[in-house]
Amino acid sequence: MTLIVAGYRQDNLLLGDETDFLPDRKHGIFIVADSLVSTLTSIGRQPLLSEFRKVIEVPIQLWEPHFVGEHFSGYKKVFFTYKCLIAFAGSTLVAQHVVNNISGHLAKLRIDYTDEVEFKCVVRKSCDENNLIKAGFSSIYDDDIFVSENDYRNLLSAEFVADVVEHSINKAFESKMKHVIDEQALNAMKTEIILALTCPTKGRDFLYKFHFKTKDLPEGGVIAYCEKELILADSIAVIGMERVYGANALKTAKKAIQEGPDFQKTMREFVVECVRGDRSFEIGFPVSVKTIRDNKVDLDAIIKS
Repeated sequence: MTLIVAGYRQDNLLLGDETDFLPDRKHGIFIVADSLVSTLTSIGRQPLLSEFRKVIEVPIQLWEPHFVGEHFSGYKKVFFTYKCLIAFAGSTLVAQHVVNNISGHLAKLRIDYTDEVEFKCVVRKSCDENNLIKAGFSSIYDDDIFVSENDYRNLLSAEFVADVVEHSINKAFESKMKHVIDEQALNAMKTEIILALTCPTKGRDFLYKFHFKTKDLPEGGVIAYCEKELILADSIAVIGMERVYGANALKTAKKAIQEGPDFQKTMREFVVECVRGDRSFEIGFPVSVKTIRDNKVDLDAIIKS
C-alpha cells in the first residue's frame, strides 16, 4: 500500500503580514510519500522492497510543426519542454502501465491549428485528429502564420495537461479491462494518481487528484475509469491509505493553514508519524518530500527513520 500527501506550499503564511494569511496557489506544490512496496504472503503482508520512487518527474514536450518552404513537413523539433510531477498509489504493475501511458502522451504534444472562427494555433495530443497532418504536404501556408514568437506562446495550460493525463489514465484502464475477469482482478487494478505543476500560461499552481471509479455497463460487465479533481488552495490530496489516514490528514492540514507557520513541514511530519506508527507493512521508510515550482523540481528531504 502507499501513503502520499500533497498540497500547496504556503510560503505566504511565513511573511508575518496578517493580510497574507489566506492560502493561495502561488508558491509551488509539495508531495510527501512513503517508499515501501509490500506483498501479501501466506503469513501476512511482508516488505518486498523499500526506496521505491512513488513520485516521478515527467517531462512535457510540445513539438512545433516543421515547414519546407510553404509546405508542412512533420514534427521534427521540440518547441517547449516543461516539467510536472506524477505520484501514484496502487498496484505497482498497473501504476507503471498508467505512468508510462501518461509519459508517452505528454512527450508527444503537437502544435496544430484551427480555423473554425479564425486562424489560431492550438495544442493537440498525438492521437487527436490533426489538421496539419490531415492536409499533408500538398497544402500551402503563408509566411505570416506559424510564427513561433507570435503564434506559439501561451498555448499550453495546466488544464490541458490535466485533460491529457485523464485521457491517458482512461486509455490505460481500457487496455487492462480486457484482462479483468472478476472483482478481485478489478480491485487489483485500482490506481490513484496525483498531478502537480505550475501552469506555464497563468503562473499559478495546479494540484489534481485522479479518482479511480467503476461503473456497471447496461449490457453487463464493468468498466474502470478515472475522474479528475482540482484541489483547492486550502486543501490537500491524499492517495493510498486515504481511508485510514485521510480524515486526520485533512484535519491536520486545516489546522496548520489556520495557525500559519510551516504548512509543508507539518504535513511532512504527519506522514512520518504515520509511517512510524504502522505495524502492518503497508507503508514504510524512507519518506521523501519533492516540490515543484514553475519549471523546477527539487528533492527537499529524505527521512530514513
